Amino acid sequence: MPKERFGKICPSPISFLEKGCAPPVGVIRFDVAEPDFPPPEEAVEATRQALSNGKFRYSPSWGIPELREALAAFLKSTRQIEYSMDEILVTTGGKFANYAFFASLLCPGDSVVLIKPFWTSFKAVPEMLGIRTVEVWAEAPFHLDEEALKSAVDGRTRAIVLNSPNNPTGGILDESDLRLVRDLAEDHDLLVLSDEIDWAYVYGGRRFVSPASIEGLRDRVVVTDGFSKVFCMTGWRVGFAAGPKKLVDRLHMVQEHAVSSPSTFAQYGCLRALEVYRKYLERNLADCRRNLEIVLDRLNSTGAIACPEPEGGFYAYPKIDPAFCSSLEFCEVLLEREGVAVIPGEYFGDDRNHFRLCYAVQRELLEEGLERVVRFAEGLKSKKESRPVEGNDIKIK
Repeated sequence: MPKERFGKICPSPISFLEKGCAPPVGVIRFDVAEPDFPPPEEAVEATRQALSNGKFRYSPSWGIPELREALAAFLKSTRQIEYSMDEILVTTGGKFANYAFFASLLCPGDSVVLIKPFWTSFKAVPEMLGIRTVEVWAEAPFHLDEEALKSAVDGRTRAIVLNSPNNPTGGILDESDLRLVRDLAEDHDLLVLSDEIDWAYVYGGRRFVSPASIEGLRDRVVVTDGFSKVFCMTGWRVGFAAGPKKLVDRLHMVQEHAVSSPSTFAQYGCLRALEVYRKYLERNLADCRRNLEIVLDRLNSTGAIACPEPEGGFYAYPKIDPAFCSSLEFCEVLLEREGVAVIPGEYFGDDRNHFRLCYAVQRELLEEGLERVVRFAEGLKSKKESRPVEGNDIKIK
């Protein structure tokens, strides 16, 4: 029954502060996967101008042609993938592009492989649609375990979901990982969903590689992306999907009947953003790199938290000592006592005592929030060291 199926759906991280009440006033929010940087001024002005010019009617259900053409050039420039305009669908946010993939290309009873830890919606949406999910742990920091991945594929498997840079870990799949996916997809006739929403956030001389750029994979991959994370245009709600026309046609059918078309005037703002993206990204990436250094220095200064250096994204994924508490309890009481919001690993299919912290925020808030996190964690450490314990008997409430 639908009621029973929906009763098992895990909550979205965006609901963490909404459990029982509105978000508390004055909370420092490291929980939202939303860069706290202003969007391109040119994109804001182009959106205003579009409204002034009467661009407030329905757009074509595929998106405005100018934006689709610009996205084809953008994908060629940033990911070395050749797409025609007819292979690109502008969507109402990147999340809807992912939804349309599951709704149009998989059927109830099919299964899809997820790499843990994963963005919550990759599990929730298939389960809402009656699609089975099979979870496979990644190898640290975020690489594929060949034997585990192969064992997860059976006669019902229709697709593999990839998300690199990964939300929540910031890990990045490399070419050897992607060649493994290609071989598996060819052997079992699988599709690949590649969520590339954070593609630009890559550090330490590494580079992002899209699965669609790997020889032999392009015809099996649907790339999804959007303007929320790279351009900090979350409120515009514009995303896109790119892939073989026979696949993207199916996604278009879902969009056409579900939401008609993406916001018209917002698309003109996005079109302008693509024209200025190089200079805009350079500034934001520099800020993120500096923020990441602060996060690693502060969190690793306490023996209560271990924070590995992420390869990309704008998330840190620290681990707490399980002797203190579960990560869910850690996050709930950190919010209650210190007024800092982070997301427990349980929301990402991870019960190994991690939490996600988004550091793409203003420097003053970052430093103040980290000071509170460290103070709270050191308090737990002192409490543990003050008396002998057996197992996990320390409770922080």
